[in-house]
Amino acid sequence: MAKSVPRTRFALAAVAAALVLLPTAAAQAGGSGQAQPGQKTLWRGDFDGASSAWSVQTDGTPAGWRGWTFTQRDDWFATAAPAGVGCDPENDQPLDQRCFLDGRQQFSRSRGVIAVADNGVAAAKGATVDGDHPVNSTLVSPAVPLNSRKAIELVFSSHYRQAHKAVGRVTVAFDGGAETEILRYSAARTSANGGEDVISGQEVIRVKVPSGARTAVFRFGYSSNRPQMYWAVDDVLIRTPLPALSSNAKPVMLQVLSDIQVEGLPYTDGALDLLRREAPGAKALLFDGDIISGPREATQEQQVHEYAQVSAAFEGHKLPPVYPAIGNHDVRSRVLTKQQQVDNYVTWANQWGAEITKPYYEKVIGGVPLVVLGEEGNVPEDEKQDISDAQVAFLIERLAYWSAKGKQVLVMRHYPFEWTVSGSYGDFYENGPRDFELEKIIGKYPNVIYLSGHTHWSPYRRDWSARVVVDGGHQDGYTAINTGALAMEFAPSPDNPWDEDSATDRPESPAVLTVAVYDDRTIVRAFDVLTGEQINEIEVANPATRR
Repeated sequence: MAKSVPRTRFALAAVAAALVLLPTAAAQAGGSGQAQPGQKTLWRGDFDGASSAWSVQTDGTPAGWRGWTFTQRDDWFATAAPAGVGCDPENDQPLDQRCFLDGRQQFSRSRGVIAVADNGVAAAKGATVDGDHPVNSTLVSPAVPLNSRKAIELVFSSHYRQAHKAVGRVTVAFDGGAETEILRYSAARTSANGGEDVISGQEVIRVKVPSGARTAVFRFGYSSNRPQMYWAVDDVLIRTPLPALSSNAKPVMLQVLSDIQVEGLPYTDGALDLLRREAPGAKALLFDGDIISGPREATQEQQVHEYAQVSAAFEGHKLPPVYPAIGNHDVRSRVLTKQQQVDNYVTWANQWGAEITKPYYEKVIGGVPLVVLGEEGNVPEDEKQDISDAQVAFLIERLAYWSAKGKQVLVMRHYPFEWTVSGSYGDFYENGPRDFELEKIIGKYPNVIYLSGHTHWSPYRRDWSARVVVDGGHQDGYTAINTGALAMEFAPSPDNPWDEDSATDRPESPAVLTVAVYDDRTIVRAFDVLTGEQINEIEVANPATRR
């Protein structure tokens, strides 16, 4: 189902990626039981501000792009673009395959300065890379103080294309001692990458610290004798791990689905049954937009009929209150006014217990704050993107309030921000002025978990969730999570590297989420509606707890 917003500019996912959030207050974040000691960042190796802390060791004669290189992400793309080849999708069809950048542009979780070992670019710039002239390059962290920790976690964003015989490895050395390998990428199926590419992934590696060790040095080694492919790294940090959950910890459970759009109605029964099984006793069902298909020529009668179809699919299921966000398909008609369509959305939401009057609102669910954002009807012309100044002020006030209370807060909006979750690198998802404004506000708060739909990109992908650091925001960023969809799945376009298309090899991959909020963490799990199996999981530390 095509997404109707103005255009402006598969590898299986690794289970259980965890994101770091620093403490902001001492209050508990919901759930029951006593708060556990929280997670703490020991060192941030983000290349935007810490490139000088790293060193690079490359065998042979140094040359531009031969071995690890610090570069602005967009400069990397520009450097890798082919010379003398037309890559304008509007004028140069079909595009030359060289325009596709070997998937470099799919590093959706990257921003700003990154570290890249790119043999393809090095060879294009004149470096000889072959069996007689292999590249062996190591990116070396400074000595990170451990502060008497018994265990630590290395976390980093990783974008790796497996070249023949290429090897990527990460090691740790304590107090200047011998290196111990803690991760290996290679063509072997037994490697951490299973012999495949790692597309916009996040690695979380728990490391036991020897008794008495005071410092740790991490090394990222890349070796290859082929003039192709690369390894790109961003957002490196060292943190303390969360303790195991207490056996008596009881979470506040929430259910999440998105993007039914009528097309997903055949999967709705199965989705609701799955959610009830995996999140029994849930306090709410969060519906992240695109309730209906909303044809462009839909009349009031047709739009009300589509809402009735969704209601009919919900009938017969024992549901908690349903709290929806408004999606682009819910306000898509060119026959009805925006306000008429907003009113239809509000009416439907209240039939299922939302008790709202407008598309932006707040609910506290079992002690867990939920802030919902969305397009409005009668926004003054001098305000932006159908999000009023009043809604922006509401967001600012509520996030400040919950931060002061020490609460972890869910923010739900239909649209993702660019360069966050799967697919958001594409032209289709470029932020507008109001999007930048909203993300700048959210980026100040590491206690925010931002839920977005709209993309229809599958939670099977490694970047279904991301830790996003906003320029000028909190140094630990916020958490972005893609809620998936019940309607048709999307994936990279075969015709344009900056576009997307329906995933024709698997057009139906409906997915839902559960959210479990404990005192010291929130655990979000993604499930495949067709198989009933869990396909991904992320654990987000609660910044209200202290270590």
